[in-house]
Amino acid sequence: MAWYAELKRRKWYCINGIDMIHAYKRKLYDDWYNSLTDEQKQRLEEYRKAKAEKDRREAREALQRLLMMSGMVAGLYRRNG
Repeated sequence: MAWYAELKRRKWYCINGIDMIHAYKRKLYDDWYNSLTDEQKQRLEEYRKAKAEKDRREAREALQRLLMMSGMVAGLYRRNG
């Protein structure tokens, strides 16, 4: 933990070409994930899938709105142009 604080203080991230901050965060995540029960892991996967589906749906809706607005602008431009 002390080396992590020292890396943050110095803004010095790589040791022998390895990003130690990323490696440390990954280790913390792996330790946390391994401590979960199977039921908790399953709920986490369901949450991730639902979030990914929601993000895809929102992106698709935003793109549809953008295309609709560009079509309206193109129509106005043709009518007035």
